[in-house]
Amino acid sequence: METATVGTDAAAEIAPSTVADLLPLAARRHATRNAVLYKDGPGWTSKTFAEVGEIVERLSLGLMALGIEKGDKVSILSNTRPEWTYHDFAALAAGATVVPIYQTNSPEECQYVLENSDAKAVIVEDGEQLAKIRQVRDACPKLEHVILMTGSSDGAISTDELIERGAGLDSAEWEARWSSVTPDDICTFIYTSGTTGPPKGCVISHGNYRAMIDMALAQSVLEAGRVTYLYLPLAHSFALLIQLLSFEVGGELAYWERDPLKILPNLGEVKPHYFPSVPRIFEKIYTAATSKAEKDGGPRKLIFNWAIGVGRRMRELERAGRTPWPPLRIQHEIADRLVLSHIRNLFGGRIIEAVTGAAPINPEILRFFDAAGVLVVEGWGMTETSTAATISTAEDFKFGTIGKPFPGCEVKVADDGELLVRGPNVFKGYYKNEEATREALVDGWLHTGDLG
Repeated sequence: METATVGTDAAAEIAPSTVADLLPLAARRHATRNAVLYKDGPGWTSKTFAEVGEIVERLSLGLMALGIEKGDKVSILSNTRPEWTYHDFAALAAGATVVPIYQTNSPEECQYVLENSDAKAVIVEDGEQLAKIRQVRDACPKLEHVILMTGSSDGAISTDELIERGAGLDSAEWEARWSSVTPDDICTFIYTSGTTGPPKGCVISHGNYRAMIDMALAQSVLEAGRVTYLYLPLAHSFALLIQLLSFEVGGELAYWERDPLKILPNLGEVKPHYFPSVPRIFEKIYTAATSKAEKDGGPRKLIFNWAIGVGRRMRELERAGRTPWPPLRIQHEIADRLVLSHIRNLFGGRIIEAVTGAAPINPEILRFFDAAGVLVVEGWGMTETSTAATISTAEDFKFGTIGKPFPGCEVKVADDGELLVRGPNVFKGYYKNEEATREALVDGWLHTGDLG
C-alpha cells in the first residue's frame, strides 16, 4: 500500500475542519510524538502519532473495501482501549457516522441502538461482546458486517481480515474520502441513558464537535505533550472529547487496564498531567488519602489536619497575589514532606489539573485536594451540547460551581428556571424523533431540562 507523506511544516498549514481529518492531519503534524500509552503484559507500551496514523489508515481502507460509504452508520461496542480509538478514527475518516454502545449494555439494549440507528456494521471488542450481537443479529436487518477488534471467530471479520480487505486500495483514495467530509456531515449518534423512556440518539455533526474542540482549545483544556489518563467509557461524549483533544494538540492518551481496581495503581504508574473523571473516583481517592490518618488517630491525625490547613493558607495567599511570610513557607515545606506530597502521589505526582463532571461533588473534597496541590475543577454540559457548555479554569474558578460558558456558547436561565444553551456546539436533534427534537430545540435554544 502506498503511503502519502507530508512534511511537518506543510501539514501544520492545513487546519482541521472536521473530525474526519483530525487524525490524518495529527499523524502528520505530531508524527514522532507518543500518541497512546497502554498496558501490554507487565509493562506499558506506547505508539507514536505516525504509527497510529498508519493503523487507522489501514483499518479505514478496510471499511471502505467492505462498502462503508459516507453517511453509513458504524457502531462500536467496546471498553475504553486504544483499539476503540483506532476504529473510531478509521470509521470517521471513511466518512461514516460512529454510533457508540456502552460495553455494559445488554443484548436487548445493543439491539435497540443498532436497529434504531440503522447501523450497517458493528465493531465489537471480544468474544463476550460478540455473543451479545449474535443473540440479536436476526433482529437487525440492516446490519451487514460484524468486525472483531481482538481475536477471531466464525461469523465475524477479524481486524487482520479487515486490513487485508483494504490492501488493494491506496492512500490517495483514503485522503479523497476524509477530505470530502464537511462540517454539515454527521459525526456521531450518541444515545442518551433513556431514564425517561427509550434512549434517544443525539445527532451531532462534524461542525458541532469541531466547534466544541475549538472552544476547549481556546481555554487550554489540554496542551501539547501532556499525558492524560483515560478510563471513562468512550461511548460517553466526555471521554470522546478528551480523545479528540489529545490527538488535536499532540498529547499522549494513557488507557486504563479495564479493571476498576487498577485505576489508582495506574495513576501511580502513568503519572498523568491531566485526569478527567467523575465524583465517585475523586471520593475514592479522598478516602484513600484520609483513611490512614483517621485510623491512626492521635498525633498522626493532628499532623495530617494541620498540614491540610497549611496547604489551604498557602493556596489562598498565592491566589491573592501575596507573598507568604517565611514562617508559613517553612511550615508548608514540612507539611508537604509529611503529608501533601503523599496525596499528590496518589495521582502520580505530576498532575497539573483534574476535571470532574456528570454529577455534583462535595466542595470540601475539592478544597482538600487543592490544599495538597491538586486542582480539581468542575464543568457542565450534556450530550446535546457535544459534551460541554461551561468550564472552570485554573485562572477562573470557584469551588462548588460549574464555571462560565465557553466562548461562543450562550447560557441563560428561562423564566421558569430552566437552563437554556445556544451555540455552534448544540446538536442537530434526535434521530427519528421529531417530537423530542421540537421540544428540545426552540428558536435556536436548547432546553436542557436542568435548573440554574
